[in-house]
Amino acid sequence: MTAVPIPDTRTVLVVADADAPDAISSAVLTSRGFSAPERVDTLAAAAARLRTQPFDLVILPIGGAGPDVLSLIEHDIRPIVPFIIGTAADATQELILGALRAGIPEFVPAPMQADELDVALRRLLRRMEPTPSTRGTVVAVYSAKGGLGTTSVAVNLAAALAHEQPAARVALVDFVVVGGDVRVMLDLKPSYDIGDLVLKVDRIDGELLSSLMTPGPAGTLILPSSDRPEVQDLIEGAATSTILAQLRANFHFVVLDLEHYLGERTVGALDVADRIVLVTQLSVPALRSTQRTLDLFNRLGYPPSKVLVVVNRSNAESALTIGDAETVLGRPISAKLPNDFSACAEAMTKGVPVLEHEPGSALAGSFRQLAASMAGTPVVSNVASIVAENGDPRKRRLFRLGRV
Repeated sequence: MTAVPIPDTRTVLVVADADAPDAISSAVLTSRGFSAPERVDTLAAAAARLRTQPFDLVILPIGGAGPDVLSLIEHDIRPIVPFIIGTAADATQELILGALRAGIPEFVPAPMQADELDVALRRLLRRMEPTPSTRGTVVAVYSAKGGLGTTSVAVNLAAALAHEQPAARVALVDFVVVGGDVRVMLDLKPSYDIGDLVLKVDRIDGELLSSLMTPGPAGTLILPSSDRPEVQDLIEGAATSTILAQLRANFHFVVLDLEHYLGERTVGALDVADRIVLVTQLSVPALRSTQRTLDLFNRLGYPPSKVLVVVNRSNAESALTIGDAETVLGRPISAKLPNDFSACAEAMTKGVPVLEHEPGSALAGSFRQLAASMAGTPVVSNVASIVAENGDPRKRRLFRLGRV
Protein backbone atom coordinates (compact mmCIF):
# COMPACT_ATOMS: atom_id res chain seq x y z
CA MET A 1 0.00 0.00 0.00
CA THR A 2 1.50 3.33 -1.07
CA ALA A 3 0.75 6.44 0.92
CA VAL A 4 -0.43 9.49 -0.99
CA PRO A 5 1.07 12.91 -0.29
CA ILE A 6 -1.30 14.97 1.85
CA PRO A 7 -0.48 18.50 2.94
CA ASP A 8 -2.00 18.35 6.42
CA THR A 9 -2.83 15.57 8.85
CA ARG A 10 -6.56 14.95 8.88
CA THR A 11 -8.54 13.98 11.95
CA VAL A 12 -10.92 11.08 12.44
CA LEU A 13 -13.55 10.29 15.08
CA VAL A 14 -14.66 6.67 15.61
CA VAL A 15 -17.97 5.70 17.22
CA ALA A 16 -17.84 2.57 19.37
CA ASP A 17 -16.01 -0.25 17.57
CA ALA A 18 -16.98 0.77 14.03
CA ASP A 19 -13.34 0.52 12.87
CA ALA A 20 -12.65 -2.95 14.31
CA PRO A 21 -10.11 -4.46 14.10
CA ASP A 22 -8.44 -1.19 15.04
CA ALA A 23 -4.91 -2.43 14.29
CA ILE A 24 -5.82 -2.78 10.61
CA SER A 25 -7.91 0.39 10.35
CA SER A 26 -5.33 2.56 12.17
CA ALA A 27 -2.59 1.42 9.80
CA VAL A 28 -4.68 2.25 6.74
CA LEU A 29 -5.77 5.62 8.12
CA THR A 30 -2.18 6.56 8.91
CA SER A 31 -1.04 5.56 5.42
CA ARG A 32 -3.64 7.95 3.98
CA GLY A 33 -2.59 10.93 6.09
CA PHE A 34 -5.01 10.67 9.03
CA SER A 35 -4.00 11.05 12.66
CA ALA A 36 -4.66 8.38 15.30
CA PRO A 37 -8.44 8.02 15.74
CA GLU A 38 -10.24 9.59 18.66
CA ARG A 39 -13.18 7.64 20.09
CA VAL A 40 -16.63 8.06 21.61
CA ASP A 41 -19.09 5.38 22.70
CA THR A 42 -22.37 6.54 21.12
CA LEU A 43 -23.76 8.55 18.22
CA ALA A 44 -25.17 11.08 20.67
CA ALA A 45 -21.70 11.54 22.15
CA ALA A 46 -20.28 11.94 18.64
CA ALA A 47 -22.83 14.66 17.84
CA ALA A 48 -21.94 16.50 21.05
CA ARG A 49 -18.18 16.19 20.37
CA LEU A 50 -18.53 17.47 16.83
CA ARG A 51 -20.26 20.62 18.04
CA THR A 52 -17.10 21.61 19.93
CA GLN A 53 -14.31 20.09 17.84
CA PRO A 54 -14.05 19.70 14.05
CA PHE A 55 -13.15 16.34 12.47
CA ASP A 56 -12.49 15.50 8.83
CA LEU A 57 -13.93 12.00 9.01
CA VAL A 58 -16.34 10.06 11.21
CA ILE A 59 -16.51 6.26 11.16
CA LEU A 60 -19.74 4.98 12.68
CA PRO A 61 -21.75 1.75 12.91
CA ILE A 62 -25.01 1.53 10.93
CA GLY A 63 -25.89 -2.14 11.48
CA GLY A 64 -29.55 -2.34 12.46
CA ALA A 65 -29.93 1.44 12.28
CA GLY A 66 -33.57 2.48 12.22
CA PRO A 67 -35.20 5.75 11.14
CA ASP A 68 -34.38 7.50 14.43
CA VAL A 69 -30.66 6.67 14.19
CA LEU A 70 -30.47 7.66 10.53
CA SER A 71 -32.32 10.90 11.31
CA LEU A 72 -29.77 11.69 14.05
CA ILE A 73 -26.94 11.11 11.57
CA GLU A 74 -28.60 13.21 8.86
CA HIS A 75 -29.49 16.20 11.04
CA ASP A 76 -26.91 16.25 13.86
CA ILE A 77 -23.75 14.70 12.40
CA ARG A 78 -23.70 15.03 8.62
CA PRO A 79 -24.04 18.84 8.49
CA ILE A 80 -20.89 19.39 10.59
CA VAL A 81 -18.49 16.74 9.28
CA PRO A 82 -17.16 16.56 5.71
CA PHE A 83 -17.13 12.78 5.33
CA ILE A 84 -18.64 9.72 6.97
CA ILE A 85 -17.93 5.99 6.60
CA GLY A 86 -20.61 3.60 7.82
CA THR A 87 -19.85 0.01 8.81
CA ALA A 88 -22.03 -3.05 9.41
CA ALA A 89 -21.51 -6.79 9.50
CA ASP A 90 -24.60 -7.60 7.46
CA ALA A 91 -26.05 -4.59 5.67
CA THR A 92 -29.13 -5.00 3.49
CA GLN A 93 -29.72 -2.98 0.33
CA GLU A 94 -32.50 -1.15 2.17
CA LEU A 95 -30.12 -0.17 4.98
CA ILE A 96 -27.44 1.05 2.57
CA LEU A 97 -29.97 3.14 0.63
CA GLY A 98 -31.23 4.61 3.91
CA ALA A 99 -27.66 5.42 4.90
CA LEU A 100 -27.05 7.15 1.55
CA ARG A 101 -30.14 9.29 2.06
CA ALA A 102 -28.86 10.19 5.52
CA GLY A 103 -25.64 11.48 3.97
CA ILE A 104 -23.29 8.54 4.52
CA PRO A 105 -21.39 8.34 1.20
CA GLU A 106 -19.19 5.31 1.94
CA PHE A 107 -19.88 1.86 3.37
CA VAL A 108 -17.24 -0.67 4.50
CA PRO A 109 -18.25 -4.17 5.68
CA ALA A 110 -17.36 -5.10 9.25
CA PRO A 111 -14.95 -6.39 10.38
CA MET A 112 -12.82 -4.09 8.26
CA GLN A 113 -10.43 -5.38 5.63
CA ALA A 114 -7.46 -3.19 4.76
CA ASP A 115 -8.12 -3.09 1.01
CA GLU A 116 -11.83 -2.20 1.38
CA LEU A 117 -11.12 0.63 3.82
CA ASP A 118 -8.29 1.90 1.62
CA VAL A 119 -10.57 2.08 -1.44
CA ALA A 120 -13.18 4.03 0.53
CA LEU A 121 -10.56 6.45 1.86
CA ARG A 122 -9.09 7.04 -1.59
CA ARG A 123 -12.53 7.93 -2.91
CA LEU A 124 -13.04 10.39 -0.06
CA LEU A 125 -9.63 11.96 -0.59
CA ARG A 126 -10.39 12.42 -4.29
CA ARG A 127 -13.41 14.49 -3.28
CA MET A 128 -11.20 16.66 -1.08
CA GLU A 129 -9.05 17.52 -4.09
CA PRO A 130 -9.78 20.58 -6.26
CA THR A 131 -12.06 20.09 -9.26
CA PRO A 132 -10.03 18.94 -12.28
CA SER A 133 -9.21 21.78 -14.66
CA THR A 134 -9.26 19.57 -17.76
CA ARG A 135 -12.50 19.76 -19.68
CA GLY A 136 -13.13 16.69 -21.80
CA THR A 137 -15.05 16.63 -25.08
CA VAL A 138 -18.52 15.06 -25.02
CA VAL A 139 -19.69 13.57 -28.33
CA ALA A 140 -23.35 12.53 -28.60
CA VAL A 141 -24.24 10.03 -31.34
CA TYR A 142 -27.92 10.37 -32.24
CA SER A 143 -30.60 9.62 -34.79
CA ALA A 144 -34.33 10.13 -34.37
CA LYS A 145 -35.00 7.01 -36.43
CA GLY A 146 -33.97 3.51 -35.39
CA GLY A 147 -32.08 1.10 -37.61
CA LEU A 148 -29.55 3.62 -38.96
CA GLY A 149 -26.57 2.18 -37.08
CA THR A 150 -26.05 4.72 -34.29
CA THR A 151 -24.69 2.14 -31.86
CA SER A 152 -22.21 0.85 -34.42
CA VAL A 153 -21.08 4.42 -35.11
CA ALA A 154 -20.70 5.16 -31.38
CA VAL A 155 -18.72 1.97 -30.69
CA ASN A 156 -16.35 2.44 -33.61
CA LEU A 157 -15.94 6.18 -33.05
CA ALA A 158 -14.91 5.57 -29.42
CA ALA A 159 -12.43 2.90 -30.53
CA ALA A 160 -11.06 5.20 -33.24
CA LEU A 161 -10.60 8.06 -30.77
CA ALA A 162 -8.66 5.73 -28.47
CA HIS A 163 -6.50 4.54 -31.40
CA GLU A 164 -5.86 8.08 -32.66
CA GLN A 165 -5.22 9.49 -29.18
CA PRO A 166 -3.38 6.72 -27.26
CA ALA A 167 -2.60 9.04 -24.33
CA ALA A 168 -6.25 10.09 -23.94
CA ARG A 169 -8.83 8.53 -21.66
CA VAL A 170 -11.90 7.59 -23.73
CA ALA A 171 -15.29 6.63 -22.29
CA LEU A 172 -18.17 4.99 -24.16
CA VAL A 173 -21.53 5.37 -22.41
CA ASP A 174 -24.74 3.56 -23.40
CA PHE A 175 -27.32 6.24 -22.66
CA VAL A 176 -30.06 3.96 -23.90
CA VAL A 177 -30.17 3.32 -20.19
CA VAL A 178 -32.25 0.12 -20.31
CA GLY A 179 -31.69 -2.57 -22.94
CA GLY A 180 -29.05 -0.75 -24.98
CA ASP A 181 -26.97 -2.61 -27.56
CA VAL A 182 -23.39 -1.60 -26.71
CA ARG A 183 -22.89 -4.60 -24.44
CA VAL A 184 -24.30 -6.90 -27.15
CA MET A 185 -22.16 -5.44 -29.92
CA LEU A 186 -18.98 -5.82 -27.86
CA ASP A 187 -20.02 -9.10 -26.18
CA LEU A 188 -19.58 -7.57 -22.73
CA LYS A 189 -20.36 -9.32 -19.47
CA PRO A 190 -20.14 -6.32 -17.15
CA SER A 191 -20.12 -6.55 -13.38
CA TYR A 192 -21.78 -3.14 -13.15
CA ASP A 193 -23.91 -0.90 -15.34
CA ILE A 194 -25.37 2.60 -15.42
CA GLY A 195 -28.02 1.54 -12.89
CA ASP A 196 -25.33 0.84 -10.29
CA LEU A 197 -23.85 4.27 -10.93
CA VAL A 198 -27.10 6.16 -10.51
CA LEU A 199 -27.61 4.55 -7.09
CA LYS A 200 -24.39 6.29 -6.06
CA VAL A 201 -24.97 9.50 -7.97
CA ASP A 202 -24.50 11.66 -4.86
CA ARG A 203 -20.91 10.47 -4.42
CA ILE A 204 -19.60 10.06 -7.96
CA ASP A 205 -15.94 10.83 -8.53
CA GLY A 206 -13.27 9.65 -10.93
CA GLU A 207 -12.35 6.58 -8.95
CA LEU A 208 -15.95 5.44 -8.50
CA LEU A 209 -16.57 5.95 -12.23
CA SER A 210 -13.57 3.84 -13.19
CA SER A 211 -14.46 1.10 -10.70
CA LEU A 212 -17.96 0.71 -12.19
CA MET A 213 -16.92 0.83 -15.86
CA THR A 214 -15.94 -2.14 -18.01
CA PRO A 215 -12.64 -2.20 -19.94
CA GLY A 216 -13.24 -2.13 -23.68
CA PRO A 217 -11.35 -2.09 -26.98
CA ALA A 218 -8.21 0.03 -27.35
CA GLY A 219 -8.22 0.94 -23.67
CA THR A 220 -11.67 2.52 -23.64
CA LEU A 221 -13.82 2.31 -20.52
CA ILE A 222 -17.46 1.45 -21.08
CA LEU A 223 -20.56 2.20 -19.02
CA PRO A 224 -23.19 -0.21 -20.35
CA SER A 225 -26.95 0.09 -20.08
CA SER A 226 -28.97 -1.73 -17.44
CA ASP A 227 -31.35 -4.67 -17.68
CA ARG A 228 -33.51 -3.30 -14.84
CA PRO A 229 -36.59 -1.37 -16.03
CA GLU A 230 -36.76 0.76 -12.86
CA VAL A 231 -33.50 2.47 -13.84
CA GLN A 232 -35.46 4.45 -16.45
CA ASP A 233 -37.07 6.50 -13.69
CA LEU A 234 -33.87 6.99 -11.69
CA ILE A 235 -31.84 8.69 -14.43
CA GLU A 236 -33.66 11.99 -14.77
CA GLY A 237 -32.45 15.51 -15.43
CA ALA A 238 -30.36 16.09 -12.28
CA ALA A 239 -28.75 12.65 -12.39
CA THR A 240 -27.97 13.09 -16.10
CA SER A 241 -26.21 16.39 -15.43
CA THR A 242 -24.18 14.95 -12.54
CA ILE A 243 -23.09 11.85 -14.45
CA LEU A 244 -22.09 13.78 -17.58
CA ALA A 245 -20.24 16.45 -15.59
CA GLN A 246 -18.15 13.78 -13.85
CA LEU A 247 -17.48 11.96 -17.12
CA ARG A 248 -16.32 15.21 -18.74
CA ALA A 249 -14.06 15.98 -15.77
CA ASN A 250 -12.39 12.56 -15.80
CA PHE A 251 -12.11 11.64 -19.50
CA HIS A 252 -10.61 13.41 -22.49
CA PHE A 253 -13.38 12.09 -24.76
CA VAL A 254 -16.85 10.83 -23.81
CA VAL A 255 -18.92 9.15 -26.55
CA LEU A 256 -22.65 8.80 -25.81
CA ASP A 257 -24.93 6.36 -27.62
CA LEU A 258 -28.34 8.02 -27.23
CA GLU A 259 -31.85 6.62 -27.41
CA HIS A 260 -34.01 7.78 -30.33
CA TYR A 261 -36.79 9.25 -28.20
CA LEU A 262 -36.17 12.93 -27.39
CA GLY A 263 -37.08 12.79 -23.72
CA GLU A 264 -35.63 14.89 -20.90
CA ARG A 265 -32.60 12.62 -20.53
CA THR A 266 -31.68 12.67 -24.22
CA VAL A 267 -32.22 16.42 -24.63
CA GLY A 268 -30.10 16.99 -21.52
CA ALA A 269 -27.28 14.95 -23.05
CA LEU A 270 -27.59 16.78 -26.38
CA ASP A 271 -27.47 20.13 -24.58
CA VAL A 272 -24.29 19.17 -22.74
CA ALA A 273 -22.54 17.67 -25.79
CA ASP A 274 -19.77 19.61 -27.51
CA ARG A 275 -20.43 17.80 -30.79
CA ILE A 276 -23.46 15.88 -32.03
CA VAL A 277 -22.92 13.15 -34.61
CA LEU A 278 -26.30 13.00 -36.34
CA VAL A 279 -26.48 9.67 -38.18
CA THR A 280 -28.50 9.29 -41.36
CA GLN A 281 -28.61 7.18 -44.52
CA LEU A 282 -29.24 7.81 -48.20
CA SER A 283 -32.94 6.97 -48.11
CA VAL A 284 -36.04 9.13 -48.18
CA PRO A 285 -37.33 8.10 -44.69
CA ALA A 286 -33.91 8.59 -43.10
CA LEU A 287 -33.34 12.00 -44.68
CA ARG A 288 -36.84 13.21 -43.78
CA SER A 289 -36.22 12.20 -40.17
CA THR A 290 -32.84 13.94 -40.21
CA GLN A 291 -34.39 17.08 -41.68
CA ARG A 292 -36.95 17.21 -38.85
CA THR A 293 -34.18 16.67 -36.30
CA LEU A 294 -32.09 19.50 -37.73
CA ASP A 295 -35.14 21.79 -37.54
CA LEU A 296 -35.58 20.82 -33.91
CA PHE A 297 -31.89 21.41 -33.18
CA ASN A 298 -32.25 24.86 -34.70
CA ARG A 299 -35.20 25.61 -32.39
CA LEU A 300 -33.14 24.37 -29.44
CA GLY A 301 -30.49 26.94 -30.37
CA TYR A 302 -27.69 24.54 -31.33
CA PRO A 303 -25.19 26.27 -33.63
CA PRO A 304 -24.56 24.52 -36.97
CA SER A 305 -20.93 23.90 -35.98
CA LYS A 306 -22.08 21.66 -33.12
CA VAL A 307 -23.81 19.16 -35.42
CA LEU A 308 -21.99 16.83 -37.82
CA VAL A 309 -24.28 15.00 -40.23
CA VAL A 310 -22.79 11.59 -40.97
CA VAL A 311 -24.11 9.31 -43.71
CA ASN A 312 -23.83 5.68 -42.64
CA ARG A 313 -23.78 2.68 -45.01
CA SER A 314 -23.06 4.84 -48.02
CA ASN A 315 -22.56 3.05 -51.37
CA ALA A 316 -22.62 3.74 -55.09
CA GLU A 317 -25.81 1.72 -55.56
CA SER A 318 -27.97 4.10 -53.51
CA ALA A 319 -30.74 5.78 -55.47
CA LEU A 320 -29.84 9.03 -53.72
CA THR A 321 -26.44 10.72 -53.70
CA ILE A 322 -24.52 12.75 -51.16
CA GLY A 323 -25.41 15.81 -53.24
CA ASP A 324 -29.10 14.92 -52.96
CA ALA A 325 -28.76 14.60 -49.19
CA GLU A 326 -27.05 17.98 -48.90
CA THR A 327 -29.79 19.58 -50.98
CA VAL A 328 -32.58 18.06 -48.86
CA LEU A 329 -30.89 18.93 -45.56
CA GLY A 330 -29.60 22.32 -46.64
CA ARG A 331 -26.18 21.69 -45.17
CA PRO A 332 -23.01 19.75 -46.03
CA ILE A 333 -22.45 16.13 -45.08
CA SER A 334 -19.54 16.02 -42.63
CA ALA A 335 -18.57 12.39 -43.23
CA LYS A 336 -19.70 9.31 -45.08
CA LEU A 337 -19.14 5.78 -43.81
CA PRO A 338 -19.03 3.19 -46.59
CA ASN A 339 -21.37 0.23 -46.53
CA ASP A 340 -19.36 -2.87 -45.54
CA PHE A 341 -21.94 -5.32 -44.27
CA SER A 342 -19.56 -8.26 -44.20
CA ALA A 343 -16.92 -6.52 -42.08
CA CYS A 344 -19.56 -5.15 -39.67
CA ALA A 345 -21.30 -8.52 -39.27
CA GLU A 346 -18.06 -10.40 -38.69
CA ALA A 347 -16.82 -7.78 -36.22
CA MET A 348 -20.05 -7.93 -34.24
CA THR A 349 -19.92 -11.74 -34.20
CA LYS A 350 -16.45 -11.50 -32.65
CA GLY A 351 -17.51 -8.70 -30.28
CA VAL A 352 -14.91 -6.19 -31.53
CA PRO A 353 -15.00 -2.88 -33.44
CA VAL A 354 -14.39 -2.90 -37.19
CA LEU A 355 -11.10 -1.10 -36.53
CA GLU A 356 -9.80 -4.18 -34.73
CA HIS A 357 -11.38 -6.81 -36.95
CA GLU A 358 -10.38 -5.27 -40.27
CA PRO A 359 -8.13 -2.25 -39.64
CA GLY A 360 -7.17 -1.82 -43.30
CA SER A 361 -10.74 -1.50 -44.57
CA ALA A 362 -12.18 1.67 -46.04
CA LEU A 363 -14.79 1.68 -43.26
CA ALA A 364 -12.10 1.60 -40.55
CA GLY A 365 -10.30 4.42 -42.34
CA SER A 366 -13.48 6.50 -42.39
CA PHE A 367 -13.91 6.08 -38.63
CA ARG A 368 -10.30 7.16 -38.12
CA GLN A 369 -10.92 10.25 -40.24
CA LEU A 370 -14.04 11.08 -38.22
CA ALA A 371 -12.16 10.61 -34.94
CA ALA A 372 -9.29 12.78 -36.18
CA SER A 373 -11.72 15.57 -37.04
CA MET A 374 -13.07 15.38 -33.47
CA ALA A 375 -9.58 15.49 -31.97
CA GLY A 376 -8.16 18.04 -34.41
CA THR A 377 -5.29 15.77 -35.46
CA PRO A 378 -4.13 14.33 -38.79
CA VAL A 379 -4.97 10.70 -39.49
CA VAL A 380 -2.67 8.02 -40.86
CA SER A 381 -3.83 7.36 -44.42
CA ASN A 382 -1.31 4.77 -45.57
CA VAL A 383 -3.49 1.67 -45.49
CA ALA A 384 -0.61 -0.68 -46.28
CA SER A 385 1.30 0.44 -43.18
CA ILE A 386 -1.84 0.03 -41.05
CA VAL A 387 -2.31 -3.52 -42.30
CA ALA A 388 1.32 -4.37 -41.64
CA GLU A 389 1.19 -2.90 -38.15
CA ASN A 390 -2.00 -4.74 -37.20
CA GLY A 391 -1.28 -8.00 -38.96
CA ASP A 392 -4.53 -8.06 -40.95
CA PRO A 393 -4.70 -11.42 -42.78
CA ARG A 394 -7.44 -10.44 -45.23
CA LYS A 395 -5.18 -8.97 -47.95
CA ARG A 396 -6.85 -10.69 -50.88
CA ARG A 397 -10.20 -9.13 -50.04
CA LEU A 398 -8.60 -5.70 -49.60
CA PHE A 399 -6.82 -5.94 -52.99
CA ARG A 400 -10.03 -7.12 -54.64
CA LEU A 401 -11.87 -4.05 -53.37
CA GLY A 402 -9.05 -1.73 -54.42
CA ARG A 403 -8.20 -0.72 -50.84
CA VAL A 404 -4.43 -1.22 -51.08
